[in-house]
Amino acid sequence: MIIPLDIIIFVVLIVTAVLALSTKDLLAAVALLATYSLFTAILFAGVAAVDVALVEAALGAGLTGILFVAAIMTTTRRSNPRLEVRRRYVVTPLIVAVLALLLYASSGLPDRGDPDAPAQRGISVEYLTRSLDDTNTPNVVTSLLADYRSMDTLGETLVILTASLSAALVLVRRGCDEEDDLPEGAGDLTASAPDGDEPGPEVGP
Repeated sequence: MIIPLDIIIFVVLIVTAVLALSTKDLLAAVALLATYSLFTAILFAGVAAVDVALVEAALGAGLTGILFVAAIMTTTRRSNPRLEVRRRYVVTPLIVAVLALLLYASSGLPDRGDPDAPAQRGISVEYLTRSLDDTNTPNVVTSLLADYRSMDTLGETLVILTASLSAALVLVRRGCDEEDDLPEGAGDLTASAPDGDEPGPEVGP
């Protein structure tokens, strides 16, 4: 069942995605992508996927945005102009086709909260009834993530850790490259000059 709030969120997601792809200001694009992740988290929370909503809000709208802003501050804020405009005539129909396929596939999904839906039957009933006895944890979501799906969650954690380390290494390497580009002895001249004075040529008597 689609409610009006879902439609509003979907419209906001489409608008923010289009604006993030079309803007030339990379900092504005990061802000738009963080907004996209935030509304995605709201959408997840609306379908009772609270754990996924928390991860999306913390990583998509939080940590990822911080890493992107740090990368922009050490590189450039403006994107390079796209030379091949004809690619848009190929990419746009593909995007429309994928969107139509997703809408067609989602039309066969059960209504939200339907007790007869496959997600509400079978293994879900086992988790709800046996999680406290099996894991000694009152929160079913915590027992699923930390016990039943512990290896899967560990893999997701390793992916996030690897992505964070890779971004940190890129930023550190960028800073080292900028230091290597300085002229030889430039740091010594700046350090040897007194405060408020700039080093200049020596003047004879």
